[in-house]
Amino acid sequence: MLNLTTKIEHITVEAGKRILVTSDIHGNLSYFKKLLKKAEFSENDILFVVGDIVEKGNENLEALRYIMKLCEKGNVIPLIGNVDANRLKIIDELCEDNVNGFYKYILNLREWAGTSFYEELANECGYTLNSAEDVLAAKQAVITHFEKEFGFLVNLPTVIETQSFVFVHGGLRERRVSDNADKGIFELTKFDAFMENTEHSFEKYVIVGHWPVCLYNNRIQQFNPIINKDKKIISIDGGCGVKKDGQLNLLIIPDINCSVNDITYVSYEDASYVKALEDQKASDNSIHISWIDNEIQIIDKGEEFSFIEHISSGNRMHIPSSYLRGENKCADYTDYVLPVNKGDSLLLIEETSKGYIVKKDGVTGWYYGRYV
Repeated sequence: MLNLTTKIEHITVEAGKRILVTSDIHGNLSYFKKLLKKAEFSENDILFVVGDIVEKGNENLEALRYIMKLCEKGNVIPLIGNVDANRLKIIDELCEDNVNGFYKYILNLREWAGTSFYEELANECGYTLNSAEDVLAAKQAVITHFEKEFGFLVNLPTVIETQSFVFVHGGLRERRVSDNADKGIFELTKFDAFMENTEHSFEKYVIVGHWPVCLYNNRIQQFNPIINKDKKIISIDGGCGVKKDGQLNLLIIPDINCSVNDITYVSYEDASYVKALEDQKASDNSIHISWIDNEIQIIDKGEEFSFIEHISSGNRMHIPSSYLRGENKCADYTDYVLPVNKGDSLLLIEETSKGYIVKKDGVTGWYYGRYV
């Protein structure tokens, strides 16, 4: 049986070292590599990877092994995330009673990302997963073959405290770090909407992933890190691998003793950029429909656009029909019209006959002008 327990570590970071922080890679190794290159990561830096290394991308095992290799140099410090821990738990407890549900999950991920962590593990062991029976048959070979990888994940810390910052995937349940020692690993790695739901204002800045930052705004869909100075929380999950227009964020802390105002970030996303040829003013009112509140009523369903009502807000709008999910839900969507200046670089997400869904500086919205 795997021993998934909360592990809190205290480390001292040398002054003068640049500290880089990312989270929620979710098996997107190419994003991770390109992000480190963009930040000019070197052996002189310290890199924290704040959990959720695997799952929802298509390079899960490669991502895990790449981080394991980076750790050999001593300047890369990963933590465990709820998804990392959950996959270990599922594999460890896999049996006839639960394998059918897990196989359905594997099929969903196969459709979403092309593969899953467990499928990659099974494939390397020579198993093809065409049934729940195949999933169960591969279990022992997977556990034996990947003893090193599983041991690495099991031994990752849950919380790391430094002189100025605390790192944890989900969030702290108690204000003092030491008071979280008796909390279960999933209590600390899966703290949904931590920045909103915690009642604490912390002594040191707590840097977290887990909850995509876009979920904190019901008006504008933005993916950049959020710094909450009142509660001393920095939330950095850009929705990489889980949001259509998500990004992988990397926080840049120039020195362990720096002011929070000196912290910057870079991000990476894989899409095509275009150049705006016209100015555009931002809309005054907008809505961001996210998966935590995405119940809708379809009033008029069309081939390209459908007219819907967002149930909780009562807002009615046209949305691309490709964003519909069944008969009563929709994918993450915003009707926000972006402020655009001629010459701006825009990330093109979707073209329609009415305009373009684009992303500018980490914010998604509509652009109705021409581009090249």
